[in-house]
Amino acid sequence: MTRVTLNGEDAEIEMTEEEFEKVKELLEREPSITELGAFDVMWSEHCSYKSSRPKLKIFEDAEANYDYVLAGPGQDAGVIDIGDGYALAFRIESHNHPSAIEPYHGAATGIGGIIRDILCMGVRPIALLDPLRFGKLKNNPHSQWLFKYVVKGIADYGNCTGIPTIGGEVEFDESFESNCLVNVACIGLGTIEDFKHAPSRAYNPGDYVVLMGGSTGRDGIHGVTFASRTLTEMSEADRPAVQIGDPFTKKLIIEATLEAVKTGFVRGLKDLGGGGLTCATSELTGDGNTGGNIDLRKVFTREPGMTSYEIMLSESQERMAFVVKPEGLETVLGIFRKYEMAFAVIGRTDDSKVLKVFDGESLVVNLPAKALSESPTFKRQEKKPLYLEELLTQKTPKLSLEIDEIIYKLIASENICSKEWVYRQYDHEVGVRSIVKCGEGDSGVLRIIGTDKFIAASVGVNSKHCFLDPYEGVKGGLVEECGNVIANGAKPMAMVNCCNFGNPEIAESFWYFSKAVDGMNDFCRTMKIPIVGGNVSFYNEDEVKKTAIKATPMIMVVGLIEGEENIITLPFKKAGDNLFLIGETKAELGGSEYHSVIYGLKGGIPPKIDDIKIKATWNFIFELYENGLIIANHDVNKGGFVISIAEMCFKNNLGAELDLTDCFDKTLRDDEVLFSETYGRFIIEAHPNSVNKILEIANKHRVDIKNIGTLISKPEINVRGLNYGELKLEVSKLKDKFDSTIPDLMEI
Repeated sequence: MTRVTLNGEDAEIEMTEEEFEKVKELLEREPSITELGAFDVMWSEHCSYKSSRPKLKIFEDAEANYDYVLAGPGQDAGVIDIGDGYALAFRIESHNHPSAIEPYHGAATGIGGIIRDILCMGVRPIALLDPLRFGKLKNNPHSQWLFKYVVKGIADYGNCTGIPTIGGEVEFDESFESNCLVNVACIGLGTIEDFKHAPSRAYNPGDYVVLMGGSTGRDGIHGVTFASRTLTEMSEADRPAVQIGDPFTKKLIIEATLEAVKTGFVRGLKDLGGGGLTCATSELTGDGNTGGNIDLRKVFTREPGMTSYEIMLSESQERMAFVVKPEGLETVLGIFRKYEMAFAVIGRTDDSKVLKVFDGESLVVNLPAKALSESPTFKRQEKKPLYLEELLTQKTPKLSLEIDEIIYKLIASENICSKEWVYRQYDHEVGVRSIVKCGEGDSGVLRIIGTDKFIAASVGVNSKHCFLDPYEGVKGGLVEECGNVIANGAKPMAMVNCCNFGNPEIAESFWYFSKAVDGMNDFCRTMKIPIVGGNVSFYNEDEVKKTAIKATPMIMVVGLIEGEENIITLPFKKAGDNLFLIGETKAELGGSEYHSVIYGLKGGIPPKIDDIKIKATWNFIFELYENGLIIANHDVNKGGFVISIAEMCFKNNLGAELDLTDCFDKTLRDDEVLFSETYGRFIIEAHPNSVNKILEIANKHRVDIKNIGTLISKPEINVRGLNYGELKLEVSKLKDKFDSTIPDLMEI
């Protein structure tokens, strides 16, 4: 950061000299120190999206192309109409940098921030999801510390607010050693009328600006500029940039905000997250095309002697800014009193199109309302990394271990093993909406109380695949997350994303981002899945080691299930039922867990997506559901299809007799058959009487399907038809290895 002095006052700023000159040109004068701080945070990468915005414009037509999309990119959250008068809001964002410094508070306040985004759409937050990334756990106390306290921060905050955490995922990789990723997602539910009552940002002169919630302190100052740098630039002095959350206050804020919005008197609503009061006031006036006067002495602070600079830039948590119609002010304030929430009327809007902020008698901010919210953008250079050519040519070595030994190693690996240690800390059943327990389905499933509708949601992406090919890797992530909600019986309705990448000023890092955005856009347009929102986290890079994180364009997909009888779960149900592998298996081991765990390889050719075949497979699955032909379903993910079968055996202690004779291309090696991570495949359980009907429907959709065996009551998996010979796996041994890895590594 650069230290500057203006009119005898000092401040640290992240701005470039070019941006500083642009501010002076815009104002035709030198800014005050408070104005400069305001520009610094609002023009930071984290708030302005100055590197990513030009690229993200390709997502901006969701509302125009899909009649059920009520709010799309650019809003606090995406909102869709799910029928019967209900609206669903959802969003995902990052809290990476704070969590790398203070994992407990960084993760907790990430949850707090995403809840406020949902509140701004006028609906109730009903579920949380948390996809995470850390360095490898084995013999790594630092990664273990981050992992432990990030999970605890999420658990404590979510549990205290009474919002269930219904899903997520975790990957461990050395590229996240210095830069862990803490992405948080929230789902909100309300009626269409609730959404219509949501603030529109169409304000009138004379409306009141009301601050409600927690007090303002010095925590979180420079939070957004802190998140717009690499962690290796930072020092101990940056720790105050991490905010401190209060989930009990948040619970009251939720109730007070929703009740206030229902009055119809709230014309504008903005959470005070990144950028604090600066962001809230500039966006409320700039987006509302009005002006306003703000009095900082009305802001309730918890630390003595706070300057206007500190008050405007503080990112203290649990605060909301309301724009309230004059005739409804007392009604809204009465609601805040009812919930014993602190509040202050800090200003009024006017028609000047100028934001004026007073500190007592001093005018400390006097800016065009849109000056802060309409930041400059940069066209970044893109360059494919040279190291990829060598990585993509890596070949799979010949088998060096017995296949059963490989499978036992894989199922115990950090990225495949059970994450029960994580989700047991979350109250995923609070609120009586959760239907599918964690570990029993590929996605979280929620009931909409009073209806026969259910929401399925899943989040994740394979960072190893995106590292080798961001375009195909993110398409694979979409296939995986859509496949997860499909496996539970839902049809995908919409997606949001959180793009986690390195330094955008480095051409190779920006290339990863650009290709991932292209992949998301192309796949979603083909599959007619609207992209209704997103978030970008750059500067996840270690400048000392000259390494960035593996590209992680996190995907969240929501789907809809009509009728409780149509909810499908993962565990196998009954001995004697048939097993089918749906989808073609290809020699796609690049970026696989097999390559990584068994050989320590990072390269090879990763899976590629055939959109037409994926669409055919989904339509086939939907027709099987319509005919009631699927008893259990699980998509094939990390480790290959035998790992998927093992996971389905665990709950009911069943086994499987598999005959793979003539099931696969004869050119495939045994390890390619077993450990390929080709996307778009499913393992389904079906009644023996359904076999002919299933094959008939598969032929109609031209889907690759193999009847690979039957379920047995003896808990073992027997495999015939491999060149290797017969293979026998003990389900109890597989489950023991699957369950014990993380508790053992965390020394619990």
